[in-house]
Amino acid sequence: MDASILRTAGFAPVDAAGWRALAEKALKGADFDAALLSQTDDGIAIQPIYPRREGALPLAHSHAATPHAGGAWAVNQRRDDADTSRARAQMADDLENGATGIALVFKGSAAAHGAGMAASGETAFAQTAAARAATPFSLRLEADFRDKALSATLARALDKADARSAPVHFGLDPHSAALSGTSSEAGESAARAKDLIGFNFSGTVLNADGRLAHNAGAGEALELAIVAAALAENLRRLDAVGLAPETTFAATALCLAADQDQFLTTAKFRAARLLHARMQAACGISEPKPAHIHAETSWRMLTRLDPETNILRNTIAVFSAGTGGADEITVLPHTLALGVPDPFARRIARNTQVVLITESHLAHVADPAAGAGGIEALTDALAERAWEVFADIEKAGGLSAAIASGRIKAMVEAARAARRVRPIVGTTLFALKAERPVTVLGPLSDVATPGLRPVLLADCVEAA
Repeated sequence: MDASILRTAGFAPVDAAGWRALAEKALKGADFDAALLSQTDDGIAIQPIYPRREGALPLAHSHAATPHAGGAWAVNQRRDDADTSRARAQMADDLENGATGIALVFKGSAAAHGAGMAASGETAFAQTAAARAATPFSLRLEADFRDKALSATLARALDKADARSAPVHFGLDPHSAALSGTSSEAGESAARAKDLIGFNFSGTVLNADGRLAHNAGAGEALELAIVAAALAENLRRLDAVGLAPETTFAATALCLAADQDQFLTTAKFRAARLLHARMQAACGISEPKPAHIHAETSWRMLTRLDPETNILRNTIAVFSAGTGGADEITVLPHTLALGVPDPFARRIARNTQVVLITESHLAHVADPAAGAGGIEALTDALAERAWEVFADIEKAGGLSAAIASGRIKAMVEAARAARRVRPIVGTTLFALKAERPVTVLGPLSDVATPGLRPVLLADCVEAA
């Protein structure tokens, strides 16, 4: 607050030293650091108070240039029901009631979480292309990297329907497939990416994705480091087939999980932009462009007990990702950990975003955290810690080598094992005496993999 306002109100301004003296007096001999400092799971210290960051500029984001209302991020809804006719009706309902993007989620992808459509995809692609030709909406493909034909089939369907008026994100991601242990064919990603780039859709082709690592237990800095390492791998592979770094940066989406820790999530998304800009500078790009960032609400934060509490967790996650500058956000319905979500759960997931955009006007300010001392400090600290981990991965041969050696899996699992136990409302704190029945459309498939596997935090607590 401005010092003149404090004086007008009858309060003398207090500097940091004066505030600390008053705080120590109130603590009555208790240790200041032990009482008022906290730490993230990556060991980053969080002070109790920060001064305003003078002269801070908003971090640029890319969703202001999208066709969505008011420059807001894309409100993604998952099409992940194996029942084709039901999924088609769900998609129509979503687009008529606030969704501005659709994520086509297929079985076996790291984002499926036990749901997902059958691998053929041709019917869904034809329906989606026809819908896009009539009403523009952004589109994201979440598919197993082993389903080699899906991305090309989608591109041809959209091209045939002349459905080019909104972004398409093809989501090629060999690194998440390698982390999950389902594929080790990263070498062919460059040729597939080059072919898709040749269709000249707006949007992205590749993912640099930290969601699997997050959901398996990684802290924020490790998640960011894996995203940076995936982007570096993409740069090397596409350079080998003749594509310039500028093309690769533009063709790669950064994918991050958003959870219920508001400040950390906002800082994480802002830190991703700092890392992206730093990598462009390292490649000699004189006019860096902002990253396209896709946010998905955290799988690991969902609970099976008292699942309505997940609605609140999702709301905080969307708020945090939105203020952090996400360009598209996908909300996992609050009952997804229990089964294929029904229309009510899907509606709540959609409206969580729509309320924050249309009623709370959350998208009207670019980077509202700019200049806030605590968020700026946390953003910088996360970016620096992530860069250190990323540099170590690069020194060891890059992400593919670190995955193949088991190093990344070990780092993520160590982070999960070291995570401090926290109360989970509705599960370990204020639990219901009797659970209410929850409606789902069907069971989830087994998602056992030989590599990293998403684990609910609530399951870790219950197993402890």
